[in-house]
Amino acid sequence: MGILYVVSDTGRAGKTSFCASLASVLMDMGRKVTVSKAIFSEQDEEDVDNYSSVLGSNFSKLSVRSFNVPDVGEEIKSVAKDVDTLLVEASNTLSRDEHIDLVKNIGAKVIHVTKYDEAIGSIPFSTAFGQDLIGTVINFLTRYKGTEAHEVVIPSLKKSGINVLGLIPENRTLLSLTVKQICESLEGIFFSGEEYGEDLVESFMVGGFGMDPGQYIFSRQDKKAVVVRGDRPDVQMSALDTDMECFIMTGGIEPIEYVKYEANEEEVSIIIVNSDTLETMDKIGTLQEHSEFDHKDKLARFKNLISSNIDIEGLKSAL
Repeated sequence: MGILYVVSDTGRAGKTSFCASLASVLMDMGRKVTVSKAIFSEQDEEDVDNYSSVLGSNFSKLSVRSFNVPDVGEEIKSVAKDVDTLLVEASNTLSRDEHIDLVKNIGAKVIHVTKYDEAIGSIPFSTAFGQDLIGTVINFLTRYKGTEAHEVVIPSLKKSGINVLGLIPENRTLLSLTVKQICESLEGIFFSGEEYGEDLVESFMVGGFGMDPGQYIFSRQDKKAVVVRGDRPDVQMSALDTDMECFIMTGGIEPIEYVKYEANEEEVSIIIVNSDTLETMDKIGTLQEHSEFDHKDKLARFKNLISSNIDIEGLKSAL
């Protein structure tokens, strides 16, 4: 057996997406793998729900509810006996010293996951794990920062004795929300297409404000939601000629029957909200901050990112 302890020193660094995706990659290679996590906070509970969505029975929720090294360690080692590799996602509620004590108890190797902008600042946290640290995964590498990453960030980590396991770029799919989640967040109702509620929306566009031909504007983004007043069938029909997932029709106005028919033909949902277009866009502006790793399509995308950007064979040999 081998235990990988995946830890971050800040929240929302991407531990859940990394653990779930790495586990899936290793399972594809024929290894028996489980992901496990202890529940010490409300955020930990949310992560459990996300794991259940993407991994199902390959996730093991630990029963301990308070942190005690011997108790938590004993349960982790019990789960690890039945698998080739156990990935343990660390809780952000623990201190660095508590993480270190638990790692020593279970005999784990450590992977540190950090956001790109926090990679250099997290060096003292990473190095505290000493020889137990396999390396750091740098997540959310922003576009156009590749040169800086290779000339500044990676050399800084290597100078401190930290092995950089890989750089994972930002990806819109991982920040996306389902049509159903958008509907609920905006307190809207489904006018039609509720059966497509699990489709992912990666971007948002507003219709009806510009003078350019609608189809040209809307073709700039794929997998989008279009925000438009319900009484603008001209704009709605232009949007339907492009790749989209749903309409968010503002002002509480329902579309004409022909638009509903065409939307159903294209498998596009229609959501009706009572707020006006500007107010709706203000609400949308904060939605992606709360995106979770809770969808099979996100798992597939992150698996591709890991396979392309992480030294999987090196990880396997380190176990």
